[in-house]
Amino acid sequence: MQSEETQKPLLGADNNTLVALLAINLVGYVILGLIKVVYYLESLPLEQFYAQIFQPFTITTSWIQHPWSLLTYNWVHDGFWILFANMIWLTVFSYTLQIKGANKHLFPIYFYAGIAGALVYVIVGSNQALSGAGVSVTGLVIAAMALVPNHKLLTNLAGGIPLWILGVVYLLLQGYTILDEPIASDLATIAGGVMGAVYVMLLKRGVDLGKWMHQLLHLLNNSLAPKN
Repeated sequence: MQSEETQKPLLGADNNTLVALLAINLVGYVILGLIKVVYYLESLPLEQFYAQIFQPFTITTSWIQHPWSLLTYNWVHDGFWILFANMIWLTVFSYTLQIKGANKHLFPIYFYAGIAGALVYVIVGSNQALSGAGVSVTGLVIAAMALVPNHKLLTNLAGGIPLWILGVVYLLLQGYTILDEPIASDLATIAGGVMGAVYVMLLKRGVDLGKWMHQLLHLLNNSLAPKN
């Protein structure tokens, strides 16, 4: 995997997947926040906002009425601190994967982990809605731990902190956070993590689950490129 990209993309580069993931999550949060403000200014009940705008993008018991929620729930957040925590962890572990030449695999891992979690959540069933990037971020965390567990962060601090230790801290915090969540949420998070490990395991064996995404993106880029 390390040979696929000799160096991580620059912060503002068009191919920086980490920046794209952060941007989509942040833009989605801002848009939903602005719509919520409109409801408030129009003196409309917040329950109406959640029923009409927010919930159709999250997985609920009525997900069959909005099946796209299986693809959108992990991009929407209801709460700044939840978003902030998810984006911090997303940045740390995705940046490490970028350093190791796995930039183009960030989105596929995020995508597949989210799908795995969504399917498990739907199968198990829950009366509470599922939203937020936590499931997909867990997939990225496990993928990074499986790929480079001994990579050191904060090398200026006592020789650095091995990535696996930070990963264990994340998993402990995640486990504590979901203690009060329904079992479906717990299993969805676990499914996301398992999918991250499976993705890396298959990639090491030469099976790239994200290949079709890379080919599709390449096709779109070529079709949208100006013709001479």
